[in-house]
Amino acid sequence: VIEANPEVERWVIGGHSLGGAMAAQFASGHDSVDGLALWAAYPPESVDLSGLDIAVTSVSASEDGLADPDEIAASAEQLPADTTFLDIDGGNHAQFGWYGPQDGDGEATISRDSQQHQAIDATLALIEAVDAE
Repeated sequence: VIEANPEVERWVIGGHSLGGAMAAQFASGHDSVDGLALWAAYPPESVDLSGLDIAVTSVSASEDGLADPDEIAASAEQLPADTTFLDIDGGNHAQFGWYGPQDGDGEATISRDSQQHQAIDATLALIEAVDAE
């Protein structure tokens, strides 16, 4: 997609859960990526983005039983020092998407709509910051 659209000057990629891990891995090997949005995700152990000039936003959820906030926090050393972290109070893993309950996930105490709006707002702020560069 990046190669097919050379007119695009800045790229922000991201993903949820394993998709976020794969986006982080892609970003580590492609300097055409200017921003990375991680939703309930963190880089694989072999990926170190800490020295890259890339804007990163990491969005987690307090009731996530699959990518819990402790795992997200532990990955901070693999991310740039100025990474923005948002922990959505009351959110869970499945409510980042629309695929239903997931084994091992926590029980959300906020609505899917509220969680998704908070994740979208954080991602839009990342895109706006990259666009302003």
